[in-house]
Amino acid sequence: MEKNKEISTIRLLLVEDLPSYSHELKEWLTIFGYQHIEEAVSAAEAEEKLDTPYDVIISDMRMEENTSGFTVLEEIKRRNISSIVIILTANDNVRHCRDAFKLGVTDYISKNWRDNIFAMVDKSFQTNTLHF
Repeated sequence: MEKNKEISTIRLLLVEDLPSYSHELKEWLTIFGYQHIEEAVSAAEAEEKLDTPYDVIISDMRMEENTSGFTVLEEIKRRNISSIVIILTANDNVRHCRDAFKLGVTDYISKNWRDNIFAMVDKSFQTNTLHF
């Protein structure tokens, strides 16, 4: 029960350009107990929102451009933001995955996996937010 109280205080930024996917992810996160979820639909909007502190940032890689996720990651690094950053993308490119980890992401989850992706995202949050 105490763990749910901690989850309910985590501030999330969800960067996803597909409204249907963003809506479904937000629904699942709410079911898991996350209450403070803000959304951005592009790299530019995400950059504007980075002035607000977030515990976790979850970002797609391919939005308005194929490299939009890297734009977000580079801005996070440039600003020295210490949020947990999880990439959730259909981009299964190994090079992009490696490059994302070099930029400091905490996890890289493929939307193409057959497991419950939303449960995987929650597990990644829980595994990486023990210090909260």
